[in-house]
Amino acid sequence: MSDKYAVPNKLPGKTVAVLAHRKRRILQDKSVVEQKRKERVKRLAKAKEHHKFRRAESFVMNYIKAERTSKRIRQTLLHTKVTREEDTNQNLLVVMRHAGKKIFDETTNKIFKTWNMTKRHHTVFLKNSKENQILLRLAEPFVCYGYPSLTTIRELLFKKGFAMIEKKKTPIQSNTMIEEQLGEKGIICLEDIIHEIFTVGPNFDTVTSFISPFMLNNPKDGWQKKVSVSYKRGGEYGNRKEAINELISRCL
Repeated sequence: MSDKYAVPNKLPGKTVAVLAHRKRRILQDKSVVEQKRKERVKRLAKAKEHHKFRRAESFVMNYIKAERTSKRIRQTLLHTKVTREEDTNQNLLVVMRHAGKKIFDETTNKIFKTWNMTKRHHTVFLKNSKENQILLRLAEPFVCYGYPSLTTIRELLFKKGFAMIEKKKTPIQSNTMIEEQLGEKGIICLEDIIHEIFTVGPNFDTVTSFISPFMLNNPKDGWQKKVSVSYKRGGEYGNRKEAINELISRCL
């Protein structure tokens, strides 16, 4: 066969240039990725080393914060008088821990452990008892609370409801699960749980122990007022009464 019909061994010059440019670009991208990886490793190592070193001021500030909280608690206990008139015939409270990612006061931490509110944004239902009112006064700068509506209770359970089964957080997948755990108390479905909570029935403590604390989000559009100022003075924390329902709906 004549050589003039043979297929050329090289690609056209334009194609070769495109491929060479692509190869060069791939190598450059690889080098950039590798360089970024090295910089990230150095940055993390430096941050880890910096984390080990803590200024003395940080320990002092933690001590000052704990001392301030203890002083406030002592003053609150001295001047607080809780009467049944403050209940306003409301038997149920919903409490949201909105502040205090780290709390350095031992008394406040014990209160939150009692309510099983160990993390910020944990939300629980409580009886509006004299004891809980006093504890709420002590932990007030860290919580928002008020009187939940039936709609709020239902939305919390349907959107954020989990059960605690054998100390494990488990999604509520069916009424069969509820009947297996609470059937002895006559509670066989989610609507029974809602009714027991709303009416603060005789099995209220059993039901609230079965329900895991609700983990809410930050409010939509953020906190609109100062978090460190009480609701009565135009801030965020403290007793919101019926207005708590609007806040909860923004956090779901």
